Amino acid sequence: MATNSCIGMLMDESDNPGFFKVLRKEDLSSQTMILFLLYVQKREIPQDFLKSISAKEFSFKMVLKLPWGSSWRINLSKYQSFFYYMEKDGWDQFLSDNGLGDDELLTFTHKGNMCFNVSIYQINCLEMLRPNRSATIASSSSRNKREEVSNGKEEERESLSASNYPVSETAESTVGGRLKQKRQLINLGKKQVKKAEKANKCKKRKMDTDSDDSEDGTSSLAPEFTLTIKKSYVLFLGVPKRFAEMHMPKEETVFKIHDRKGKKSWEVTYVVSKIQSRFSRGWPRLVKDFGLEVGDVCTFELMKPTEMILTVSK
Repeated sequence: MATNSCIGMLMDESDNPGFFKVLRKEDLSSQTMILFLLYVQKREIPQDFLKSISAKEFSFKMVLKLPWGSSWRINLSKYQSFFYYMEKDGWDQFLSDNGLGDDELLTFTHKGNMCFNVSIYQINCLEMLRPNRSATIASSSSRNKREEVSNGKEEERESLSASNYPVSETAESTVGGRLKQKRQLINLGKKQVKKAEKANKCKKRKMDTDSDDSEDGTSSLAPEFTLTIKKSYVLFLGVPKRFAEMHMPKEETVFKIHDRKGKKSWEVTYVVSKIQSRFSRGWPRLVKDFGLEVGDVCTFELMKPTEMILTVSK
C-alpha cells in the first residue's frame, strides 16, 4: 500500500492523467500460456486512465515520447469490449530500442491525442535522462532496418505526421533533431554542474560547522552521508555505496530514524542489494510525515548500529 501511494505521488505532480508500469524480467517471457497472458496484461491500458479521457481524445494509435526527444508509435488492440492493450511488435520495439526490462518503473503522462511523455526510473532510483550506449546502438540498428520499407509505407508515415498527433520524429533521424538533442544534452550538463556546485557549497558549510564544533570540544565522530532529495526518492532512498560498505549492516535490518529536533522517529527497513542498498518499507511514511520535498538536503548520522538522526535543510 505504501508503494502504491508513493507512485501516486509521482503521478500527481502533473495535472494530466496518466498511469505507470513496472517492468520485470520474468514478465517478458512467453514460454507458457500463463506467462503469455501475464505479458499481455503488462501491456494493458488501465481502465481508470481510459475513463479519465474523452472519447474524442481516444485513438488506437498512441505515441511514447522520452525526455531526450525520441518518439515511438504503438498500435492498440481491443479484446472483448473493455480490454485495451499495446500490440506486441510496437511495445517490444520500444523496450528493445531503450534497453529496458530490468525492473524499471515507467510513468506515462498523457499530453493529449494519445501522446504520452514517458519517464523511466532505474532500479538504483535514478531517472534516465539520456539513452545508454547499448540502447542507442540497438535503436540505430533497428532504425536502419525500418528505413528499407517501401515508398508506400513512407508516405503513410508522413501522412500520420501531418495528422492530429503532435509527434516529433526520432531526434537522431534528422539534422535538426540531432542539433536539438545536442542542445538538450548541453543544458542537462549545465544543470548537473549547478547541482554539484550547490552540493559542494552545502558540504563546505557543514565542514566549517564541524570544525567549529571540534574547537569547542563538541565534535561528533558519528559517520554520516548527505544527499539531495530527487523525485524518485519518495519511493525508496538509495544509500551511497561506499557508506553502505563501510558502516551499514550486511543483511536486512530495521532502522529507527529520529528527527534532529527530537519530535518524532520512524522505523524504516534497510534492504541490502548488490546494485544499491536502500531504505524501503517505512521510508514513504517518513517522507510524508516529515514533508520532504524535491531539492531538500538531508544529512543522516549513524548514532548507533540501527539508529540514525536526520537533519533536513530546505
